[in-house]
Amino acid sequence: MNLPGVGEVVIVDASDQDESLQALRQVQRSELVSVITSNRRGRAVQMNLGADSCTCETLLFLHSDTELPQNVYDLIDEQLSKAKWGRFDVRLDHPGVQFRLIETMINIRSRLTNLATGDQAIFVEQEFFINHGGFAEIGLMEDVEFSRRLSRRWPPALIKTPVTTSARRWIAQGTLKTILLMWKLRLLYRLGVDPDKLALKYQDKK
Repeated sequence: MNLPGVGEVVIVDASDQDESLQALRQVQRSELVSVITSNRRGRAVQMNLGADSCTCETLLFLHSDTELPQNVYDLIDEQLSKAKWGRFDVRLDHPGVQFRLIETMINIRSRLTNLATGDQAIFVEQEFFINHGGFAEIGLMEDVEFSRRLSRRWPPALIKTPVTTSARRWIAQGTLKTILLMWKLRLLYRLGVDPDKLALKYQDKK
């Protein structure tokens, strides 16, 4: 792990698979890295647990299939000199033209709405995160709920340098089907459908 300026890495794992636990033991050999295991599933729960254990002034929430640019610390530090939180543009790790279109749509939507998804590596001042209650521990859309709530207090910093995330979801389920599913889930969420019920629909389609 070569991320100059990053002082602390916390990995939260809710998997009971032997392969996952063995991989985490290897990662934990680094002095920078600590691993928390949890019997409570859900991204919001895991991210709150990780945040609670951190001592750094800045929190960065990263999915396991997302890679950061090497100058990530400098980029975040520059933005947090004038904002309280923010996110990165995203790039999908597949050369296909359709994936350039998908990532462009994600980035434009994020700029127009001030909403961020977990794939965009959300970062936030720890004090701001704590004062606004962290992530709502709901089954799905925790990132949308979080960014909507924070946007009411402070507009996000939007970093154009992208993080790179996996395109496997679109590859496995089909590009159009995945886009339509995500649009449907977001619409149902806005209409007030229980996020825990939406999470079950999402899991059924994975």
